[in-house]
Amino acid sequence: MMIRRRFTIVYLSIVFFAAGVAPRLARAQAPVVPPPSAAAAVPAPPPPAPLPAPSDRVPPPMPGAQEAARAPTRRQVPQRLDHRHQTGLSLMPGIGFEIRVPYQDNKDCGDPDRAAKRVCTGGTPLFLDLQLAFGISSRIDLMADLRFGLDTPAEVKVGKQFAFAPGVRVWLDQDSNLKFYTTGQFVYDSTTQNQINVSDQDYGVRNANGLMYDVIRNVGFFFQFGETIGFKRWFRISLDAGLGVQVRFP
Repeated sequence: MMIRRRFTIVYLSIVFFAAGVAPRLARAQAPVVPPPSAAAAVPAPPPPAPLPAPSDRVPPPMPGAQEAARAPTRRQVPQRLDHRHQTGLSLMPGIGFEIRVPYQDNKDCGDPDRAAKRVCTGGTPLFLDLQLAFGISSRIDLMADLRFGLDTPAEVKVGKQFAFAPGVRVWLDQDSNLKFYTTGQFVYDSTTQNQINVSDQDYGVRNANGLMYDVIRNVGFFFQFGETIGFKRWFRISLDAGLGVQVRFP
């Protein structure tokens, strides 16, 4: 009887101990969940953008690159070929042919062998034209020719030629290296005649047509063919041709 009582007491003690310790062990083994905080409500920042590949990266501009890009090049600014606001000086040697018709019959027109002839003809001795010009626009030049005879004519009664011819020149192809031009000029001729009743002074008009090739903006070579009509001394038609060079500045 005593043994059964002790066994009962031990059994009940084990049962009560197990009932009190098991909940404590369960609470100790359960995971701890932290309480919600204000930091949990803020969304996480987005991940940084990926860096571009080495081939996609744009190198920084070099110093002075923008100024060099804005600077004009030779192709962007072509060289001017017209003669606007340029002063030109030309030299042209030449030779020609002349027809003279006196207003009166049997009047000596400068050729003693043809004094009784109604018409006198003959070559014009070698001459040198000195020309000063200024381009008032891209198409028009003001100009003045001085003509100096370099040889005495075959007609002994006529001295060396001297003439002054101011006028204008019009360019038809002013923007190209090869230019065609035409002139309109007034002519004053003071060639000595050494004859009685024949004036040393003559007046007329002149036209010259030519081609000029500009090697550079300041130098050009040209060929010219001209016609002059004089009407005071006698009716005169002069034809001449020459090759020349022109220098211009600035």
